[in-house]
Amino acid sequence: MPLLLKQELKRISKVVRLESALPSNDKDLLTWWYCGILKNRKDASQPIALVAFRTLLSSGNLSDEVTYRRVPITALGQVRIGTVWRDRLCQRELSLETSKFTVDFTKGNWKLTSFHQTLEEGSPPPYPHAVHPLMHRNDRNWLLEFTLPNGGKLIVPCLEFFTRCYGRSAELRRVLTTYSWEECQGKRLYAPIGEPEEPDKWKVKLRKRLTNGDVILLAHAKYDTYTKFAAKSIYSQIEANFNPDGKQLTFIQVAPWFQGPAVIIAKGTWFDERRSFLAHQIVGCSEPDGVPIHLNRENTNRTLQSGDSDKPGSAWNGAPERKRTRRPDIIDLTGEVPPDPEAISIEIEDPDFVVPGERRLVISVEKEQAQDSSGTRKKGREASSFSSGEAHGRGQGVGYASIHAPAVMESQGTLRDMWNAMQFLAKKRSDLIQSVEWFTFNVGYSQAAEPHLIGLHPFGDDADVNGKIRNWPYMDGPAEANARGILVARLKTPGKTIHILEIQRRTTVKTDDQGNTAETEESYKGLAFVAENKADVEEWLIRILSEVRYVCGVVDKLAGSCPGISATFNHRATAKDEVPCETTVMNALKKVGVDARSTKKACTSAGNDGGGLG
Repeated sequence: MPLLLKQELKRISKVVRLESALPSNDKDLLTWWYCGILKNRKDASQPIALVAFRTLLSSGNLSDEVTYRRVPITALGQVRIGTVWRDRLCQRELSLETSKFTVDFTKGNWKLTSFHQTLEEGSPPPYPHAVHPLMHRNDRNWLLEFTLPNGGKLIVPCLEFFTRCYGRSAELRRVLTTYSWEECQGKRLYAPIGEPEEPDKWKVKLRKRLTNGDVILLAHAKYDTYTKFAAKSIYSQIEANFNPDGKQLTFIQVAPWFQGPAVIIAKGTWFDERRSFLAHQIVGCSEPDGVPIHLNRENTNRTLQSGDSDKPGSAWNGAPERKRTRRPDIIDLTGEVPPDPEAISIEIEDPDFVVPGERRLVISVEKEQAQDSSGTRKKGREASSFSSGEAHGRGQGVGYASIHAPAVMESQGTLRDMWNAMQFLAKKRSDLIQSVEWFTFNVGYSQAAEPHLIGLHPFGDDADVNGKIRNWPYMDGPAEANARGILVARLKTPGKTIHILEIQRRTTVKTDDQGNTAETEESYKGLAFVAENKADVEEWLIRILSEVRYVCGVVDKLAGSCPGISATFNHRATAKDEVPCETTVMNALKKVGVDARSTKKACTSAGNDGGGLG
């Protein structure tokens, strides 16, 4: 009997075509469930996940029967539960509700469960079968169960947790499922750091195929026995269940890899009168707190000076070209043939991974001078398809696919993001930003973590201004009398003290071309200035906090009257941002004459290891 499709479908577009995993036909296949791991008999370097699909019928309902397909474990970030595939391409997905959950990853505050286990124990199933019906009521796939503060529970399929929370790259997960921990440590994950260990510093040098986003898990796996055991157990379970014919499914148990409080953002389905939640997709997860992590790479290009020679060196010498996907390119992804070492490689992005809360401090190590200069990359052989397996053979027409999920910080609004970025940079770049404070006329300067804003004064009844200007100093209009606030922050840098002003924004709703709505906020530039003394600062602030009301926040009209150096700046995200607005703060400082690069050089030549070199 067909299943009622309860959620609406929305259009999405992916660049990946699953060449060998899905059939080439006109049926709509909805990804329904992850069903264990198999050894890959055609390419042993990338295990296979068995994935269940239901056919989307012309009636709008779903087939009662499921179809099982073999998908490379590296591609599960593309084949999310709820995505709809036709002719090997993803074209739609379910509109699932997104929610945020506060949980505890400490052992004893979560458990592993399954329908098979609860059936044998005679206990209630992980969730009511009708919420998301599986083909077998004694399904053996393991689920993580977290207790929620309201007494309900959060249920997460283990393979989804592994795919989204065990590092950012598909390469890390491929290695963890393919090789023993001894080989992982010695050859696949860590390169020799080439220097002594130091107290309160976690030093990790990543192998070439890994992404920087993998470093937090790998640092914990190196220095924390709890994480090491969690990572090591993945391959141990697969190996213990090894079957030569490759037909034996392994249902892996996947534990949280760190202990302590955590926040999970997930898409899924509520049940138990909205007290409990079944997560179909993990959108993001917070990072563990701990000592600073010093990140280096086997293929680093982070140096203050290039190599001595003007001639081409040996770094990357002979490496094939790499290119990024550009729509409307379609990338054929295969799990049956390993990549050719001489073929071009390509980068494919999984959906963004949102990091709520405070980010772990990761310091990217920069050497004073490069040991070598870049070599000449050779023109890679063209490829008709791509694989994430281990390079082997030649002339197969298969390139290497580097798949990863970009980590993005959860935005708390531009004003708060700017404050958080200033505080983050004071830790990461202590050579550049020596202190961060907020200012109000009542309190003065304060280093308290929670900033106070200066509320704007409303216009008097006799003010000759139009309705738009009269309403602007309020967040919700005069009837609510909720004054719009201004953040005034002071950053002390070597030789200069900078003030940054940010305007509190109202929330608005934006509608795209397809009718989808999303919350956004007003857009205003920020203002940075350098004043000679405290009297100038306070006098200027009194003036600008009055005049900014008349121009409805357009600070470009006011910057010229600042008593010292001043500049306005836009808020733009970049791929290098570890937290929202990180690059924006750095650009604001640059506009008023703070040279971050020269500060680094001064610290390095003085014998300082940089403290927070980024």
